Formats: sequence, structure tokens, C-alpha cells
Amino acid sequence: MSNAESGFVRLASGLRLRYRCAGDEGPTTLLLHGWPETGHAWRRVLPTLAASGYVVVAPDLRGAGDSDKPTAGYEAAVRMEDVRELVAALGLAEDPVYVVGHGDAGAEAASAYAAVHPGEVAGLALLSAGPGLPPPQAGWVGAFHQTPDLPELLIAPQLEAYLRHFFRAWAHDPDMLAEADLAVYVQALEKPGALRASLAPFRVPTPRPDAHEVPTLLLLGESDPRLDLSHLSEDHGKLRVQTILRGGHWLPEERPDPVAAALLTFFREQAAR
Repeated sequence: MSNAESGFVRLASGLRLRYRCAGDEGPTTLLLHGWPETGHAWRRVLPTLAASGYVVVAPDLRGAGDSDKPTAGYEAAVRMEDVRELVAALGLAEDPVYVVGHGDAGAEAASAYAAVHPGEVAGLALLSAGPGLPPPQAGWVGAFHQTPDLPELLIAPQLEAYLRHFFRAWAHDPDMLAEADLAVYVQALEKPGALRASLAPFRVPTPRPDAHEVPTLLLLGESDPRLDLSHLSEDHGKLRVQTILRGGHWLPEERPDPVAAALLTFFREQAAR
């Protein structure tokens, strides 16, 4: 594996996934982005993990970024199998991997990986979503995104303003996202079929298991307006809850250094067991 690379893998289904990868050797870590992002969301976390002795893979999930955008297959279990096959195609499946998922879309696929293939997962980390937290269908945003066709018609003409609203409203610091990075996500969703594909995970039934056999770290931003943290304690058996100070929903974007530090501590604790 080269020190840093970006490329595409065509899966057995014919689906083509774009990925970013860094790190020469060490345990594999898989970083799964949430809505409305792409693997670009991990740009400031991936190098830190790679420099700390991990091979780190951050794909554009099915329907996102430069990956293919089929009309079906957006269930968490299907998206999970996509990235599981990607790990194997890159020659990184020999040992259990660390799986990290952000937001509803990333956390659901990451959770499915741990639930279906627990022996292949060394540790699971969920950011801004997970057990005991509201499902993606909760609130007006989830209800709106579940509605067929209408969101695409209303969002497309004001796509940049729509995304800007959420990146500001769900952040601790409303100005945390640079205009150039917002443009990356806007341009990704302007691709043919991309907006519909980004909303597809909201429109399929997704089981949300409350527990996993795999040790799990739940990272939550103290200012995430979507979450009520008052009922969560720091330990639920194999589930550990940690709050990121001065963080909102967009933890990999807004607080990359504390996120990377928390992940590395968690990974090393699992390796020491």
C-alpha cells in the first residue's frame, strides 16, 4: 500500500466505489461519512491516523461523491457489504478492521458491519449517531427527506443555501466549514442522480441495533442540536460514550484533532486487550 492514494474499485456487482487511502502499514481503519458529505469529510482526520501507524480508507459511499449512483441498494446492510468488499479488494481484510461511521448514513453502515460480521471488526466508533439516539427519520428533516420526489424538486434550485443552512445550524461554530469545502459537497450533489441518491438512505427501512458484540465508542458533540445527551452515561457495557467539547454534529470537520485523539486512544485500548 502506498503512503497516500486515491482511486476506484469496481465491485462484483459492477458498482464502482471511489476511495482515499493513506498509511504504509498497520491495522486497517475504515472511515464512513454521513449525509450530505463524501469521503472528503475525513481529510483532516485521515492523515493523523495514518501517521500514527494505521492504514486508513475513506470511501465515497454508494451514491455519494465520485462513486456510482444506482437507483437501489441503499439499505445499511448493502452499503456495508460495498465497503467490506472494498477492504478485501485493497488487500486489507486479513485482520479485523476498525470501523468508524459519522452521522446517520455512516453510523448505520458501520453498525451493520459490526452486527453482521463481528469477528471482522476490531472496534466500532460512531460519531453523532448511534444507540439510544434519534433515528434519521426523526424530526422534520428526516420526514422531509423521506418524502418521495418533493425534496429533490425543492432543494435542487437552492442546493448551496440548503447545505449551508445545515452546516451552520448543526455546528458549534457556524463558520467552521470553509467555502471551498462547501463547494466540494455542492458540486458532488449537482452530479446527475446524486441528490436523489443522497436521500435514498432516509427512504429505506434500517434496523438500528441497540448493542453490538464489538466494543463501541460513541463520540458526541456537546453542541449538536439534534441530540439530547442528558440521559446518556459514559459507559453502557461495551458501549463507551465520550463528549467532544466545542463540537457540533460535524465532528470530523469541526474538531478533527480531538476526534483523531479519541479514536487512537480507543484503538490502542482494544489492541491491548
